[in-house]
Amino acid sequence: MVADSEHDRPVRVEAREPAGFGLALGGGFVRGLAHLGVLSVLEEEGLTPGWLAGTSSGAIAAVFAAFGVSADQAGEALAELGWGTMTRARPFGSLGLATNEGLEEIVRDALGDVRLEDARIPIAVVATDINTGNRVLLDRGDAARAVRASSCVPGLYAPVEVGGRLLVDGALVENVPARAARELGAPVVVAVSLGFALPFDEVKSWRQLVANAFDIAVNSQMRYEILGEADVLIDPDVARFSKVRAPDRAALIEAGRARAREALPALREVLEASEGGAVMRWMKGVRDRLAGVLD
Repeated sequence: MVADSEHDRPVRVEAREPAGFGLALGGGFVRGLAHLGVLSVLEEEGLTPGWLAGTSSGAIAAVFAAFGVSADQAGEALAELGWGTMTRARPFGSLGLATNEGLEEIVRDALGDVRLEDARIPIAVVATDINTGNRVLLDRGDAARAVRASSCVPGLYAPVEVGGRLLVDGALVENVPARAARELGAPVVVAVSLGFALPFDEVKSWRQLVANAFDIAVNSQMRYEILGEADVLIDPDVARFSKVRAPDRAALIEAGRARAREALPALREVLEASEGGAVMRWMKGVRDRLAGVLD
């Protein structure tokens, strides 16, 4: 891992003047590595988001970006992230088969005991109150704990207590947090979805069963909500990748890079408030990809 000499943590990249858009990064289990590809393209183009919102795996990538860690360095810090490193055993009879405390430890080891309100870029993390069903927007407090709560798959992992509430995965209420980015103040929202137009995997393991059940629960609301909320939607082609295993991390990251590069004309057009038609053509392509899956 690239680290400074004092703290053994990722070196923050030099801050750039933020562009006038918010970036909403959606959940997708291990497919969340594709977010790092999207972020790397934005870095290369000098397009720093002015606001960040993240849900589940998108919250992991968003928090690293919010604290000034480059996509490459975030990838190195998260190199060992997986079901095994996230999961900690829990006594039988608790509110989950295990906990995802390992994820909190990985984020804390990389960033330190940072708080969301101290991030370079304003950020909100979406979670769900399992007792009320309410959407919870975390924009203050312990960043590593917020990421863990947003990524807590209910039933598999025990809920995470934050501020007296029991929180689980934000994907139940807002898997692609375009609305959250708007609520932070972003006038333009670029959303990245990792499950917008995906077929479901054939179930061959308990992990695939959990992943499919989760996707079925969130897919319908996600598809139509983000089409209405996002100005530009980036949908990396991740259908060929497993939700629960990442044997080819580089290919997942490249899938994010490829779709982000394709979306650049639409993004630049919307930021320049021009009317060249790139945004309309891009969003029509996104809708066509969705229609092909639904057919």
